[in-house]
Amino acid sequence: MSIIEIVVHPQMLTAAMIYAGLSLIGIVFFHRIHALLENSILFWKWEHIGMPLLRTALMLAFILIAYPILFGLTDAPPLIELFARDGMRLNYLFNLIFIVTLILPLTPVIGEWTELVLPLQGIAASLLLFSWLADAAGVEPVRYWPGWNTVFMVLILAMITHWLATALAKSLGGWLDRCFNVTHAGELVSRSLVLFLQYPVIVVFCQGLGKQLN
Repeated sequence: MSIIEIVVHPQMLTAAMIYAGLSLIGIVFFHRIHALLENSILFWKWEHIGMPLLRTALMLAFILIAYPILFGLTDAPPLIELFARDGMRLNYLFNLIFIVTLILPLTPVIGEWTELVLPLQGIAASLLLFSWLADAAGVEPVRYWPGWNTVFMVLILAMITHWLATALAKSLGGWLDRCFNVTHAGELVSRSLVLFLQYPVIVVFCQGLGKQLN
């Protein structure tokens, strides 16, 4: 499958819309929790542990719903078969995304590039899932480095889509603030729009991996 075919595939669009919808609901919930918290320690825990856990769960759901179309495949071993080979695999996948979510913002250089945080979460999870997929399909050896052309495309697309999500959210947020007499709606919309517009970045990377299994 081509990148365009993957991006517009109903399964991919469903995964992205579910992520966007659940993230918006979750972020609204967390913001209300923040408003109620007066204890600074509890606030810190919600901000630095609660939110990363939410983002991890949402990214995991996106990756699992998008499988195997994410790799440009329509015929692949089912997820239940991949996870059955090791009962801890789902935990490994969740923990990997959670660690990446925690570490990336603290990384001196990459942490300042917020455009890359979400795509790198998805790419890290996809690499681990792809390793299990390749093993189940009996394809060895496989390459995990997509090449500089793909990396360059990922970087450019990540920056463009992140900018577009921010711009759209700012415009839409102002309209929502006026219509519903609320504040900072744009911030909430921005976070839910980011993956919906950035998931093609993850697709670009994963499609290159999936070609090895065709």
